[in-house]
Amino acid sequence: MSKKIEKNVISTTKPEMTLGGRITQLRIDGGYDSYDLSKQLGVKLETYESWELDRSEPRINKLVALAAILGVSPTYLLAEEGHKGIRKTKKNSSHHIKVITLQQKVLFLEEQLKENLKQLKKISRDINNL
Repeated sequence: MSKKIEKNVISTTKPEMTLGGRITQLRIDGGYDSYDLSKQLGVKLETYESWELDRSEPRINKLVALAAILGVSPTYLLAEEGHKGIRKTKKNSSHHIKVITLQQKVLFLEEQLKENLKQLKKISRDINNL
């Protein structure tokens, strides 16, 4: 049985899963629940759920962190291409979760440091102008 190729059809294969669909499937396969992942990523549960429902998309830093937790490449999450990897289960990904949490803390502290340096320079200028 041959497939008829219609006009304006890019592919005759089955439709690809959406980003939210891939996130949901990988979460379920990995044994996670939405609440735990949202906490590990440092986002509200509503935000995380909106990603799974394709109402919004994660920022790149959250996408990279989510991919690491789920054991896939960010490219796989975005386009179902690239390294799918071995899906980690909740039990054996605790090390990755700790690393990601620490990386997020470092990024937060770096941002705070930048802001504090700006304030310090402003105060220094104000003192010099007295």
